[in-house]
Amino acid sequence: MQTTQAAPERTSRTAYLGAAAFFIVLILIGIVALLPKLRHRDELRVEAEAASGPPIVVATRLKLGEPEGQVQIAASVQAFDQTPIYARTSGFVKARYVDIGDHVKKGQLLAVIDDPQTAQSLLQAKATVAQLKAQLAQAEANAQLAKVTDERWQSLRSAGVVSHQDADQKRAQAGADVAAVAAAQASIAAGEANVKSLTEQVSFSRVVAPFSGVILSRGIDTGSLISSGSTTGVTQMFSIGQSDKVRVFASVPQSSSIGLRAGQTARVSVRELPGQIFTGVVARTSQSIDPGTRTLLVEVDLKNDGRILPGMYANVVLDTPRGGAAPVLLPTNALVVRSSGPQAVVIDEANVVHFRSIVLGRDLGAAVEVTAGLQHGDLVVLSPSDVVVDGAKVQPNIQQQ
Repeated sequence: MQTTQAAPERTSRTAYLGAAAFFIVLILIGIVALLPKLRHRDELRVEAEAASGPPIVVATRLKLGEPEGQVQIAASVQAFDQTPIYARTSGFVKARYVDIGDHVKKGQLLAVIDDPQTAQSLLQAKATVAQLKAQLAQAEANAQLAKVTDERWQSLRSAGVVSHQDADQKRAQAGADVAAVAAAQASIAAGEANVKSLTEQVSFSRVVAPFSGVILSRGIDTGSLISSGSTTGVTQMFSIGQSDKVRVFASVPQSSSIGLRAGQTARVSVRELPGQIFTGVVARTSQSIDPGTRTLLVEVDLKNDGRILPGMYANVVLDTPRGGAAPVLLPTNALVVRSSGPQAVVIDEANVVHFRSIVLGRDLGAAVEVTAGLQHGDLVVLSPSDVVVDGAKVQPNIQQQ
């Protein structure tokens, strides 16, 4: 009987212990599930506290640039003197003596044009002048005879041998013969002028170089039919350029154009000639800013030893003296461009930001020059985000540039 009573008692104790263990397990599971939520709540509280304070911004203090700088600009090379050569008489090319790339001297014969029509006209004009000179000699002889006859008839009229009418006719004849002489002289002058013109025209059959240089192009060959003139459709015989001196043209931006003057030194380099710097002189500037490109055209005259070819691209380095205070350098990532123009975000002594309009100078890549609106030592925000608004208080994290 005692054994029977102990069995139910152990069973109840076991059930009680199982229920307690179950509740303990539930409590442990609840604690494990609750801990991340509590941790996340603490993180949210920390972020909220941080958000309620001033935002942290990266800032830097501005430095001064160089009072004098340099500007490097892409440029193009042209021959110092370059001109096309057209025929001034029509005909066939009898001979051609130069080709592309030949160096020629001033007055050197380049080609000969066969123009038989002009040559024949010249022979005819010379013959006409010879004929007119013969007619002049005959007119002068007639005038001399008429003069002598008139003198005799005037003597006879004074003696009463001949009538006054006959004497007057002889005098008139003498005057007519003198006028004939003057007309013959005028005809000879006109004929000689025609001969001179045709002689000049015949000389055009010899095409010569107008100056020393290099033949840049050739449009004719022996036997080519060519017409005179330089209008559209007329064949260009040659083009020639002076290569011992070249012109280098560069368009300087408006921001770097102040202070450029004729006579200052310029340094020219060509990519195909690495490590070689050619020194030239600014010959002239356009003295005006192109309204389309906002640039100043600058011409640099450069002596050439043959290595620089007309038509090349080059780089020109020019000194740009300012004659004033050194500009402030603003990091590129601190520049804010809005519809109202370029601005920078400046932090004052109370750590309050202000958007300030500025005037830009040269673009130096990592920084830009500011000619107005900022001062040396100003604290500016780098890469300002949307949370940075005018009048907001911030916590600057100052970095050295």
